[in-house]
Amino acid sequence: MIVCAKVSVFPEYALMHQELKSASLHWDNHFNSGNYEGSWTVLPLRSIGGQDTIVPGLTANDIFADHPNMDLFPSIRKLLAAFQCTVKSVRLLNLAAGAVIKPHCDQELSFEHGEARLHIPLITNPDVAFYIQNQRITMHPGECWYMNANLRHHVTNGGKTDRIHLVIDCEVNAWLSELINSAGYISRTSDYSQEQLLDMICELRNQDTVTSNQLADEFEKQCDQRRPLDQILSFLQKIGLTYELEIIEEDTFLPGLKLRNGALVIDTKRLLYPGDVLHEAGHLACMPPDIRQNMNNSLEDCDLHRGGEMMAIAWSYAACIFLKIDPEIVFHPDGYKGGGQNLIQNFNAGNIIGLPLLQWYGMSYDKSTAAASGYQPFPHMMRWTCMKQPFE
Repeated sequence: MIVCAKVSVFPEYALMHQELKSASLHWDNHFNSGNYEGSWTVLPLRSIGGQDTIVPGLTANDIFADHPNMDLFPSIRKLLAAFQCTVKSVRLLNLAAGAVIKPHCDQELSFEHGEARLHIPLITNPDVAFYIQNQRITMHPGECWYMNANLRHHVTNGGKTDRIHLVIDCEVNAWLSELINSAGYISRTSDYSQEQLLDMICELRNQDTVTSNQLADEFEKQCDQRRPLDQILSFLQKIGLTYELEIIEEDTFLPGLKLRNGALVIDTKRLLYPGDVLHEAGHLACMPPDIRQNMNNSLEDCDLHRGGEMMAIAWSYAACIFLKIDPEIVFHPDGYKGGGQNLIQNFNAGNIIGLPLLQWYGMSYDKSTAAASGYQPFPHMMRWTCMKQPFE
């Protein structure tokens, strides 16, 4: 199942932006008032019968036509004329600064169900957080993204400017299938939940045929690939560390990973090891907030970040224990100059690199300090993110 995809549609963004600024527009409140807080408004461009309605569709037999508002946006009309598929609802959606779209699903609105929703940001800001399941998707102005609206998603505009997207609903055909499947970036997930996969594996193993065992092997592979990264991303969201899923064009120190303004940027297609995400998250978590928000790309080789490396090693081990995932997922053979197993052995023996600094920051404690204070010792963490000022 496709979660999202950055597709090769290149709108005349500058013209669209200029038309948006120049037009005198009448926005209506979004009809689904229970699903948002703040201001979320709609401008129809293509609607049922071309009428003045903000409902994107009611039945499978709806006939869509251009709304009079489309005359204000010749660049959008030109873009839609190039689509080789049936275009249904087309709207501008304005999520005002500070507004929130609550978690929800748009039933059967997905590529797999025959209808695809495309988003093209015309106005946005870096503090817009669009989450689909547990993935944060960063969409830049002029890009075109397919979003599986059938999956649980929510949006927060934490910036000081409105966020305006051009939203296009299309019927899936061969042209649109090729457009989405050939996208430069695609995020996929299994068609089945983890529990469903485990049930099917059990049933297939009971059948014990060549075919059933081959299918069971494939489903087990899906489980093994999904579980660690899903767990890690969910954990980062819960402890307040920001991550963004997007394409990384350049080579980076760890494939598919980089830091940008205190956030993890993850390219899931180039990522080699899910555990690398947890280690890099440790670098962010172990730095004070004023330093964290300015961390970018390769970190400067200095005492601060050398100490941060030791803390990140201990932090990521503690996270493995907390999440109940195998430490070898983080301390894999291709990392730590081949010393991953040695690090695990030292942790198991109580030789914990980085713990004195974690203790200095009040994030965790050694056995003697913990016993005297009534706390649990490492790998228990008192807090997952640093709140103190930097050490000197």
